[in-house]
Amino acid sequence: MAHSNSVQFQQTSAISFKPFLAIKDFFVLLATAFSEAKVMEQKSRRTSGNW
Repeated sequence: MAHSNSVQFQQTSAISFKPFLAIKDFFVLLATAFSEAKVMEQKSRRTSGNW
């Protein structure tokens, strides 16, 4: 009986852990896109400053 309970707990913890991983991936994507946008903005500022 105790063994089946531990297996059930592992399954539920894995299910609740998946959304956390998805949120982490989303924030990593967001941070990457934000840093890329900042670099692009700085490049465009430099080129517009040369006009």
